[in-house]
Amino acid sequence: MYVAEDPHVSERLRRFLAGRSRRVAWMDEQIVRSAAVLNVDGQAMPAPEELVIAMVRFEQRYGGLSYTVIGGDDMEYGLHGDPTGYHSPHGPAFTGICDGDWTWDVDVLVDGRTAMQPGSWSHRIIDRSVDQRLEKHAMLISVRHWPHRTYTCVFPAGQIPVISGALLPTSVPEATGPADMWFASDRAAVQFTLRGWPPEHDQWIVRYFAHASDLAVDPAVTVRTALGRTVKPADWCALCATPLAADAACPASPAAD
Repeated sequence: MYVAEDPHVSERLRRFLAGRSRRVAWMDEQIVRSAAVLNVDGQAMPAPEELVIAMVRFEQRYGGLSYTVIGGDDMEYGLHGDPTGYHSPHGPAFTGICDGDWTWDVDVLVDGRTAMQPGSWSHRIIDRSVDQRLEKHAMLISVRHWPHRTYTCVFPAGQIPVISGALLPTSVPEATGPADMWFASDRAAVQFTLRGWPPEHDQWIVRYFAHASDLAVDPAVTVRTALGRTVKPADWCALCATPLAADAACPASPAAD
């Protein structure tokens, strides 16, 4: 079932897909099955059944889907006529997504997780499922026009932050994965997102969204308490594409960006 037609997805995701996405051509199951191959050292070999099944299920649910998030190129989903698998560092995979914000391909593993390896960086698990990936984008779009503050912090390479939620809004599990953690209420939302993983350390961005009156006091203490380490005000807001003065908040922007 195509994800936008699935009655079991969250209402937030349903609104997001209805308002921002479109679907173009996708591959029929029989075409995928007849054309699927496994690339082994440049040689096309018969694709194992688990890989073929993963490709078919992915194409049926997400093939042809596209939308924008931050404002760069589209997020594009689908096999695009090339059902070719390969051995990734995390197991059999295929290229199923082009990330328009990173302008980089995203691998889809046979267990449904996604991974990415920009340039010389390591092959990193990004999402625990494609549905979770869609949910995190829907969550960001739902609050991105709110006033917000942005912080940066670093962690040892490969270490996923352990976040204390004592001072944070409620966790949003459907939008949370290995590279994005979300907490939200009707007045505030906090996003912890992995922005880079060069060999020496991981780079995380924290965005604190809230109504203007709630941002009058710098929420850095809340963020530091949640992470258990120092954070720095960011000097650039990717959402607004603007430089930031020290301790500055980005104001509200039109909701229909």
